[in-house]
Amino acid sequence: MGALMDMDTERLEDFNGICVEEPAAPYGAVQSFRDLIVWQHAMEVTQLVYAFASKLPSDERFGLVSQMCRAAVSVPSNIAEGWGRGTNRDRQLLNYLRIARGSLFELETQLELAPRLYPELGLDPAPIASRLTSVARMLNKMISKIEERHELMRKEHGK
Repeated sequence: MGALMDMDTERLEDFNGICVEEPAAPYGAVQSFRDLIVWQHAMEVTQLVYAFASKLPSDERFGLVSQMCRAAVSVPSNIAEGWGRGTNRDRQLLNYLRIARGSLFELETQLELAPRLYPELGLDPAPIASRLTSVARMLNKMISKIEERHELMRKEHGK
């Protein structure tokens, strides 16, 4: 169990190290996907999206509201699931990070759509969109680093 914990701690430190935004304080001990900066930011975005979506008309509850909330929840959920299913070469993690990124862009589209459909509400998605950009950068950086590692391993093994 100790060796497994050390491996997970090493992976978390590695992935936190490639996030775009650096924390003000040291990372401290890492224990799970919850310690991933990108996951933390995605969770905050999800909370903001739920607050934003609550301002939409009640007749959108099964339409845009539902879509926005599901897309928002999908981002941190896929980061967590990918971390949990990740293999020694992180192929599954990479797949889930790409799914999270897709959900993020889906959410960005829905956030832009809401004020177009309901201009009378004066909705401003800019604060959420700014955070989405930050999460997207982190995801892109993680994906890029994992892909680089795959390519390096492929070259080292002559495959």
